[in-house]
Amino acid sequence: MANIVDVAKLAGVSTATVSRVINETGKVKITTRRKVLNAIKELKFSPNISAQVLQSKQSKIIGMVFPDASSIYFSEIIRGIINYVNKYGFQIIISSAHDEEEELKTAARFLNGRTVDGLVMMAPSLTNEELFNIPINHNTPVVFISVPPEKAGMTTIVLDNCNSAKAMTKHLIKLGHQQIAFIHGSAHNYDSKKRYSGYIQALKEENIPKSYIFESEGNFTEDSGYKACQVLLQKNPHPTAIFAANDAMAIGAIEAVKDSGLRVPEDIAIVGFDDISTSQYITPALTTVKVPLYEMGQLVGKTLLQKINSDSKEHLTVAEQIVIPLEIIIRESCGVKLQ
Repeated sequence: MANIVDVAKLAGVSTATVSRVINETGKVKITTRRKVLNAIKELKFSPNISAQVLQSKQSKIIGMVFPDASSIYFSEIIRGIINYVNKYGFQIIISSAHDEEEELKTAARFLNGRTVDGLVMMAPSLTNEELFNIPINHNTPVVFISVPPEKAGMTTIVLDNCNSAKAMTKHLIKLGHQQIAFIHGSAHNYDSKKRYSGYIQALKEENIPKSYIFESEGNFTEDSGYKACQVLLQKNPHPTAIFAANDAMAIGAIEAVKDSGLRVPEDIAIVGFDDISTSQYITPALTTVKVPLYEMGQLVGKTLLQKINSDSKEHLTVAEQIVIPLEIIIRESCGVKLQ
């Protein structure tokens, strides 16, 4: 079985250079890197992961805490993270937490046990101040998803929810709608709050009367969207357009409108947020805001590895927020005639 010395000899470089190429550390010329990679391929060399862990004093394990790791939305983010960090020899431990207390306990268990080199937390409904102090208290790099950067030491990656929701609402207004309803997501959810804020801002900027504002509560599921829409349909007059805080609720709302004997978009236009895979296949196809879930996961993985490999302790004292721009996808459900 080939070893690092054999690779170095075939490539005509030192073992230190081979190590730098394998571990993605230090500067190596492109031509030299190519020689090393070709030698590794020719010799079918497999780095000794255990030795790398001992040398780097890293566990090569990243912990992840998600509200529901099985959902389509979260699974795409997780896939992006895994595919990125695996390239650098890191493995993943995933824990699915369903309430605030459980999320906090899971994070503390990861960090107190010192079993991970870094942690990813997606906790959009979490308000517990203890959680925000975890990166400072434990000196472990943490990247939050959909959490405001309220404390020094926090790095959070968020979507441009507010501006995107504002643009979507103004799109409906340009189509002639004024009585536009909003279906909220789960209570306290950061993403839902920001999307609602964009919706309200658009109505104010376009001078839509407060009497034309309709709201209904959901929890991001199709069933809650269906029931929230039923409530809105009982209004007299009912809204001419509905903006749901996510696609699942928008799909539920479309079914509720159909079951009431009305038509989408002829009687009521409906739009969503996320652009999940089923959005383009329902009838009518759903107008929505596209969230690049996989690419978001890649960015999370990249950001966390940068923090793990950084010699600087700046990440413990600086609050950092990375905002991901989004794109509106126009389909039939809003009433636009597509060719």
